[in-house]
Amino acid sequence: MFKRILSEEGAARADALLLVSVLFFAAFGFIAWTTDPVYTGIGVGDKAPNLEGQVYDGNGWVPFELIDEENSRFDQNWTEGPGNWIMVEFMDTNCGYCVKAAQNDIPNQQARWLDGARPLEPGTTVEFVAVAIQLGLKDGNYEESSIIDFRDQYGHDFPYMNDLDNSNRDTWEIEGTPTYFLIAPNGLIAYSSPEQAPSLDVWEAMEDEIPRGES
Repeated sequence: MFKRILSEEGAARADALLLVSVLFFAAFGFIAWTTDPVYTGIGVGDKAPNLEGQVYDGNGWVPFELIDEENSRFDQNWTEGPGNWIMVEFMDTNCGYCVKAAQNDIPNQQARWLDGARPLEPGTTVEFVAVAIQLGLKDGNYEESSIIDFRDQYGHDFPYMNDLDNSNRDTWEIEGTPTYFLIAPNGLIAYSSPEQAPSLDVWEAMEDEIPRGES
C-alpha cells in the first residue's frame, strides 16, 4: 500500500512537471511567433548599438549613454512624426578628411540643425554626437586634450566622446573616418555611410528623413 502511494505521488509530480514544461514552451513559442526581433548592427534598419563613455560638452567631461534605460532617447513605438533624431560621427582628430568636414561642412550643418536655420516640425529635436577614435595615424596626437582643442578650434557646440581606447569603435565596426550614422526616434539606423555613401551623404539623408516645419 505504501509503495502504491509513493508511486501515485511520483506520477502526480511528473504530470505537474510535464504540464509546466508544456506551458513554458507554448508561451515561449507564442512570444517568438508574435515578436519581430530587431537585429543590433550598423546597417539601415538595424537597432543602433550603444555608445557609452565620457563626452566633453564645453564645460567638462560628463558621462554619456546613447541607450539609457532610465532616460531613454528613443521611443520604440515611434513610426513617423515628431521625435528625437541623432547624427553620430566617428572621427579622428588627426584625419585630414575629418578636419575638412570640421571646417567646411559641420559649422553650416550645426547652424542648420542645431541652431534653428532649418525649420523642424513641432516636437522634433536633433542631436549631434562626435566620437573621437584612434586610427593610429603616423605622427598623430592622441590625447584627451586634443579632442577638446579640435572641438573648440572649429566652434562645434555638440558633445565629443573620448573613444581613444576604441571600445565603441570596435562595437560599431568602424574601419575609417569620418563615418556617419543617422538614428531615428525609435533607435533604428536610418542612414549608414558605410552602406550609402557616396551616393547619399548624411546631410542629404537628414533633409529627406527629418520632418520639416513651417518656415
